[in-house]
Amino acid sequence: MQRKINTINYFKDEVCLSYTCIKKKNDVVTQTNNIFNPINFNKTDLAIPLQRHTDNVIWIDKGGTYENCDGIASNLSYNLTLSLSVADCVPVCMFDPETQNFALIHSGWKGTHKKISENGVKLLIENQSKAKDIMVYCGVSISQKNYEVGAEVASLFLDKNLVSDGNKFLLDIKAQIQDDLISAGLKAENIFCMEECTYDNISYPSYRRDGDKAGRITFFMGKYIGRN
Repeated sequence: MQRKINTINYFKDEVCLSYTCIKKKNDVVTQTNNIFNPINFNKTDLAIPLQRHTDNVIWIDKGGTYENCDGIASNLSYNLTLSLSVADCVPVCMFDPETQNFALIHSGWKGTHKKISENGVKLLIENQSKAKDIMVYCGVSISQKNYEVGAEVASLFLDKNLVSDGNKFLLDIKAQIQDDLISAGLKAENIFCMEECTYDNISYPSYRRDGDKAGRITFFMGKYIGRN
């Protein structure tokens, strides 16, 4: 049975951004290919990062699986579809309408602390983008009220993005990412963050809520045709 592909129209059809929810986590390559097959006949155009909570963002010009990276970037001229899987972490989706450069980045607390989103911006700039032209959509992820971290992790982030009652810390990871993107030169008006929470909404996978039983939200970005 074909899964429902949900289209996000933030980029106004200049690049197609979509997602679907998987109830049970499987091998990421098999899982992503199984979703992609019904919506595109040439899976050699699909790029899959094997995410490891790194700060690595790589530039690609062909499909395949990519080790040791949590972000992939390309240009629409290569006719690739980028993919990404998350379950509470933030999917950071970048697009430059001037150059047609685009990127998908997985940003949990480790990647956010290591400035993975800034690394993505730098990579797009290395490929002729200007920071002022880059648009960003931060997809559904865990909200601050449900994202408790220890004191050691909390110390890695700006105080203004933390709430504490003295015993626990709550991290607003999307606010931290937004601050990092603005520091990298992006315009605040070009950054949009979904407020919906994966933990609260049971229709979304959440690792914090479901543990190892959690599924994944798989994102696709590119020129593929698969809207339903």
